[in-house]
Amino acid sequence: MRHISLDELKQIQLNIMKTVHQFCVDNGLKYTLAYGSMLGAVRHGGFIPWDDDIDIIMPRKDYDVFVRNFRHEYINVYDSRKDIDYCYPFAKAVDSRTVLEENTALENHGVDIDIFPLDDMFDDYSECLNFMSSVMPLKKKFRYKLVRPSYKNVWWKKILIRLANLSVSFYSLRELVDKLNRRYAQLNDNGSKYVCMAVGTECTLKGIFLRSLFEDFEMVPFEDCSFMCIKNRDAFLKQVYGDYMQLPREDKRVSPHAINNVYWKE
Repeated sequence: MRHISLDELKQIQLNIMKTVHQFCVDNGLKYTLAYGSMLGAVRHGGFIPWDDDIDIIMPRKDYDVFVRNFRHEYINVYDSRKDIDYCYPFAKAVDSRTVLEENTALENHGVDIDIFPLDDMFDDYSECLNFMSSVMPLKKKFRYKLVRPSYKNVWWKKILIRLANLSVSFYSLRELVDKLNRRYAQLNDNGSKYVCMAVGTECTLKGIFLRSLFEDFEMVPFEDCSFMCIKNRDAFLKQVYGDYMQLPREDKRVSPHAINNVYWKE
């Protein structure tokens, strides 16, 4: 199999994103660049130079239409509610011509972009916090079950990861993701003051947003393309990152993702 370089990886992700964007436009679906992708668009005009992924968020009703109806020659969309061997609580759009190796317990699908649902919450912020806190133990179990030691980990971290794996050995990933999906299905208060990125790993305060943030969208430049993004990017990025225009120290400018090898299938 032929190795895929970082620049080539980003181009594959851009091509996936272009296809997802066109499907959304053709079907009247909303989405926004999110997290590092939104930050990259604002601060760098595209990818954060040392990052290697694309994240988008879709309102749950648009997300459900997307994962149910998207079809493409070689880009597959995986969702844990319809794909028995896929156990993330959010969707991925994957280039099936590629192989991507990660340090997780899940099957390696290929180069992908992450697609997160945005769920309705409640009018009372304390209710939102209570719900997010209530799913955190399940999220931790899922994370402990998912992660695997890497050659990059120091010896003591490898031991901690193995102990975490052992602590959830009597659960299956399928069982945990099904429990999470059932909890998220309870969030159906259309028109609530607050919405949330319930499926994310962010702390509760960073995953709960005012609905008004996701009411106005516009196209923003990203590399040589333009994609949908919420207009009030400043409020979103300040909530998630604080002073988001300040660059991290050079020793912190590394990908947060655990990609080992990426190849073209042959």
